[in-house]
Amino acid sequence: MQLLRSTRLISRLGIGPLFPQNDTTVAALPAWALSSQPWRGVKTVPDSPVTTGRERLVILGSGWAAGRLLRDINSSLYDYTVISPRNHMVFTPLLASTCVGTLECRAVALSLTDIQPHLKDTWNKFFLADALAIDHDRKVVTCNNGSSEDNFEVAYDKLAIATGSQGSTFGIPGVEQRTHFLRDVANSSAIRKHLIENWNKANLPTVSQADRQRLLHVVIVGGGPTGVEFAGELSNFISSDLMRMDSTRARDIRVTIVEGMQLLGSFDARLREYAATKLHKQGVSLVKSMVKEVREGSLVLQNGDILPYGICVWSTGVGPTEFTTSLHFAKTARGRIAVDDHLRILVHSTRPEEHGPTTPGQVQHHHEESHEESSNAGFEPLKDIYALGDCCANVEGPLPSLAQVAEQQGKYLAKQLNREAQTQRATEQRPEWPAFQYHHLGSMALVGGSSAIVELGDANKPHLSMTGFKSWVAWRSAYLTRLGNMRNRFYVMFNWTLTMLLGRDMSSW
Repeated sequence: MQLLRSTRLISRLGIGPLFPQNDTTVAALPAWALSSQPWRGVKTVPDSPVTTGRERLVILGSGWAAGRLLRDINSSLYDYTVISPRNHMVFTPLLASTCVGTLECRAVALSLTDIQPHLKDTWNKFFLADALAIDHDRKVVTCNNGSSEDNFEVAYDKLAIATGSQGSTFGIPGVEQRTHFLRDVANSSAIRKHLIENWNKANLPTVSQADRQRLLHVVIVGGGPTGVEFAGELSNFISSDLMRMDSTRARDIRVTIVEGMQLLGSFDARLREYAATKLHKQGVSLVKSMVKEVREGSLVLQNGDILPYGICVWSTGVGPTEFTTSLHFAKTARGRIAVDDHLRILVHSTRPEEHGPTTPGQVQHHHEESHEESSNAGFEPLKDIYALGDCCANVEGPLPSLAQVAEQQGKYLAKQLNREAQTQRATEQRPEWPAFQYHHLGSMALVGGSSAIVELGDANKPHLSMTGFKSWVAWRSAYLTRLGNMRNRFYVMFNWTLTMLLGRDMSSW
């Protein structure tokens, strides 16, 4: 009964994914786009032949914030255009499962037209492209699809920037070139392919013993929910499937988590201890250290140790994209767009030329985004342009880069925009917006096999926490209900059943 009540509570609360990698990232700008030379061939998207008279809302991104905004916006009040390098939203809590074949990639990719069926209407548009620049005075967004130097412009009446973040490298040499991030379906597919390749290479007679040990060593940098869930899925894959295929090779596989601070630092101490104990029993090694450099085939730690690896997964947190830092708006020390409590983008009222960091390399990762003297004094909001999700922060109270933050902001912005349009139709006056209030619903993480940890409510206040099998059932039940459409729910249930009955597939192509 306690498990049933807990599962129902999770579903009622609507807990979404809580990984610090929730939003769609607008891809890093190509080199030509960053050139000081003027862009060539800028074209304007022609107007639709169907005139509705409604304002056009342009949404940049397709992550949790953009997805919730797109789902909740009233299509009878706004026409909308979505610009993103992906035509789907990634259900990030289940992304680690796709790395080892527990789930197929299509099970965690939600089509934007499934999220908002009215996106198929003639007057609504989707452009598979990267946003390059914003001209607020002209109310246009400059975009490129990445395949040519011909840019195009999209006009807007209201603009919502939800371009998310990218994996943070902290300026450590070799991270971008030699590690895998785990933020997208493309990332999980690359990890899965690399794992299978190393498994097969390690069995070749021409491979030395040292190379064999290195190929079979998986290193995960970052002990947050993403890193822990991947380690848990991988250890279960080894014990359940690889042991049946080749027990000798499977016993030689090592999994190591490198974490410089606390393992699962956002959870309370009891849950952290349970997770550490469970991972250790599954053969996962925990190393407390910072990474100094990533070399080809080895990590150099701050204490001087060398850690060989066959594959390295980097999940140390998130940072701003080049698109975010290139925008001429006020930004925090960590490169996030500054917003007020209505999610309106801010600019300096007296020093409009000051924008904060202009490239990811200028971001101060260890600098606090707020302090006792922080306030929005000296800033003024821009009209009809908003930011939400990982790409923004309110300096008076910055929120963590979590999917539930992004989703709540998307819900809030859609509600206020709908109310504003309805009020203006009736009275021709813009209503006052209530301030955005974030409600932390809790955290969940899979720690391998049929074990998980669940924490409902704020860890700093009285809350409900669970561990073990009942948490695993609650974890699966909550995320299954959050998938949003029956197609993806069926995919996930079918894949889970197939994995339980027949095991995971090791095919590579």
